[in-house]
Amino acid sequence: MPDHARDHNSSTPEPTDTSAARTTEQWRELLRNQELPESVAELPLLRRRRARKAWKSARRDARAEWVKRERRNVPTPVTVPIIALLLAGLVAAGSWLSPDEDHNPAPAKPHRTPTAAPAPPAEDTVPAPTPTPSATSKPPVSPDAVAKAFLTAYSTRSPEKEDNHVAAVDRAAPYASRALVSNLRRHEDRDWNKLVATQALTATPSKVTVSVPSASQQLPPDTSVRTYRQASVRIDVKGTDDYSYTRHLTVEVSRADVGQRWQVTRVLGIQE
Repeated sequence: MPDHARDHNSSTPEPTDTSAARTTEQWRELLRNQELPESVAELPLLRRRRARKAWKSARRDARAEWVKRERRNVPTPVTVPIIALLLAGLVAAGSWLSPDEDHNPAPAKPHRTPTAAPAPPAEDTVPAPTPTPSATSKPPVSPDAVAKAFLTAYSTRSPEKEDNHVAAVDRAAPYASRALVSNLRRHEDRDWNKLVATQALTATPSKVTVSVPSASQQLPPDTSVRTYRQASVRIDVKGTDDYSYTRHLTVEVSRADVGQRWQVTRVLGIQE
């Protein structure tokens, strides 16, 4: 009798860690095949049925209580973020309520009043471009100066670096009319072809003189908007064989109206 009472009143043993690996079907099979305590198995049929129901009910209650205890001990995935948020809020509140030297609030930015735009840099701080005949400090204004600047730029050649005579035309373009520039670009240049044939590297005018044409040339008289100039250009050639030659030519210099700038508008006969 003491053994029967002990078996009937003993609580269901709690699952061990090895039960965690069992599946649901394995648990059900285990519960179906579990033997009744001896105190219940030895009772008469009717009393055994009632005792078995009571025993199974007690077993279910014990398992439910054990599951509740385990859930209280282990946070569920839903409670983990809530706990983390609560902890973060507590830390932030503590930092705000107890500031120290390492967590001083950022000082407010001073109000800036609008200021004038900085002045552009002085001209002497900008590197000066390399002087070229087309970019002089003071552009030529007289017919003689315009004719000389045009001839100097047009006679300067560099076959080693340039593909054709158009580069020389472009250098002389600031001192010539658009019609003359277009004409010179379209036609071949005899001096350029000779420089290429002799394998010249550079051709540089060393002396340019401009004068009033002689009466023997029978040119129209000068006016306030048109004049003619006789020019002589000595050109020094550097290359396989260094040599020099001189070109004599006449140019027409004109302007649209009095007070307008002069331009070379025509290049007349060219002589050796």
